[in-house]
Amino acid sequence: MTNPSTQFWGGDVYLSTVFPLNTDGSPDPVNTSPYEGLEVDGARTFELTPAEGSYLVNIGNGRLRDTIYRAPREASRAELRVGYTQLNVVAALSGVNVYTVGEAQTIGRLTSKQGSEPDTALLLTQQGHDENGLTRYLSYIIPKGKCIPIDSPFNDNALEIRYTVTISNTRNEFWGESYTLVNHGFTENGYLNFVTEGRPKLVAYLCNGSEDTFVFPTGKPAIAVGKISVWNWGGGTEYTGGSIVKTVDDFTLSYPPGNGVILVAKY
Repeated sequence: MTNPSTQFWGGDVYLSTVFPLNTDGSPDPVNTSPYEGLEVDGARTFELTPAEGSYLVNIGNGRLRDTIYRAPREASRAELRVGYTQLNVVAALSGVNVYTVGEAQTIGRLTSKQGSEPDTALLLTQQGHDENGLTRYLSYIIPKGKCIPIDSPFNDNALEIRYTVTISNTRNEFWGESYTLVNHGFTENGYLNFVTEGRPKLVAYLCNGSEDTFVFPTGKPAIAVGKISVWNWGGGTEYTGGSIVKTVDDFTLSYPPGNGVILVAKY
């Protein structure tokens, strides 16, 4: 398996997925079926605004003598803009329910849950090319943050829903791996920026103590076995060697994980 080039150019938002998280920061699958998060349909733009650092200057004898760069002291943020209202997505990100009134599908807005919205992970992907004109994908993963829906006004313009995103530093990957200076070069992270040959997928499973084979979503296989990694979220460890058998459609562990264990497949 050859790693893709680190060079990329592209445009538009190809795919955007949000994962409301449990209170311990884990993904929230409900059973052994693959949980892909919630796709935010109709994404138009994703604007990322990392906080900028500040400068401390030393002036003496009427001139600049030295400059010290200081880490940012303001929040980094982002905004996702989409062309559809999806009540199930808005409800999940707001911590409320979709409920039925007669025939109507309904959610509350400006509710008592404001300020208590669930932590969320996000996967944003752009399609493009590398320096040789080969199709590649540039993605951001925000492992921890908030994603707050803001409804569209009614006017002459087409509907546009905004999701304001806050970014929190975390010590763990979305799949549970701890950051270390040896492997990653840092111990805390706000978001990942990575290039892949194929469209990246993150899929979670909730183990029941007896199942040892876990399938990928229908019609969304891996493009190669070597591009699959499977992690025990709670332990932050990858299944390797004889502990796992992989195919492009599923993976089988050498023994069933315990009831309640969360697995995350990255491929």
